[in-house]
Amino acid sequence: MDYNLIYQELLLDIKNSNLAFNIRKSLNDIYNDKDLISLINKYKETGNETIKKEIYNNEKFMRYKRLENETNLLIMKLNKIFKEIGERDENN
Repeated sequence: MDYNLIYQELLLDIKNSNLAFNIRKSLNDIYNDKDLISLINKYKETGNETIKKEIYNNEKFMRYKRLENETNLLIMKLNKIFKEIGERDENN
């Protein structure tokens, strides 16, 4: 089995997926929100927890974090599949 080909196809599928599109759009929304960017920069400078809460309560930021969680779940599922394939190949 050509794992490199499967890997390349998988990367292309992920790159062209709705999840990738939504993450790019979400990041664009954040980068274009000057007030949110200002808050993020202020938090980086001060570490103020009140500012952090304000950032985390921002709808654009919450949407991005949800998409980030979806991405992490996808990665964990893929890693599990690859591990199972690797173990199966070792046993053959």
